[in-house]
Amino acid sequence: MESNEEKKMKRKDYVFIGLYVLLLGGWISTVIERVQQEKEQFTKINNLNNDLIKISSYIIKNEKLIIYLDGEVYDNSLMLEDVSERLQEQQKLNSKFYEMYFSTQPQRVQKEKELVEEIKEKGNQDKSATPIPLPLIIEQEAVEIPIEVPVVKRPPIASCPTLHTNLLPYIKRITLRKDYKFVANYDVADDKIINLSFTEKLPSKLQTAIAKYLNSFKMKGDIQGCYLPIKILGE
Repeated sequence: MESNEEKKMKRKDYVFIGLYVLLLGGWISTVIERVQQEKEQFTKINNLNNDLIKISSYIIKNEKLIIYLDGEVYDNSLMLEDVSERLQEQQKLNSKFYEMYFSTQPQRVQKEKELVEEIKEKGNQDKSATPIPLPLIIEQEAVEIPIEVPVVKRPPIASCPTLHTNLLPYIKRITLRKDYKFVANYDVADDKIINLSFTEKLPSKLQTAIAKYLNSFKMKGDIQGCYLPIKILGE
């Protein structure tokens, strides 16, 4: 038979064991919730990182497009300026011709009048002579004489080359350990890229690839001070 003290001790042990089990269960539940929260945070951070990469790629593509459109607008403005100058020169030539042609008309009319009056006076003075037939005066219509305007050949307007191809084929075989963001400064002479320099130190292979990429552009005359911003993401 167990004594009352032994029964009390067993009850205390059961109580301690129950409390221990409850505390252990609560701790395990807390750990599981924390692990789940960390997984959710990691998933959110990973998704955010992917979104940032997509945004960065989109910005880079739009930056190239903006540079290309800016170059096209600049070229078109130069062409419009050249056409405007030609129209002004044509207008000046037409004005000079009209002034020269119409300024001589009063003199021709005056000479014809004087000739007619002279013939009339001679006829009145010699009445016994055979009448002199007056010359038939035909009113002349003004005839517009076309003027052949010389075409002035202008040298082609020089401008910086514009983007027309992708950089990827030139750098796909180059291993890059980090991102590169820089500006390529260069001049154009004899349809070639000269004085090429970069705002950041680049590997020699990457410099050679950028030079080949720039030389693939269509050149438009000799020009200085051209530049091209470039951003390359490393592996």
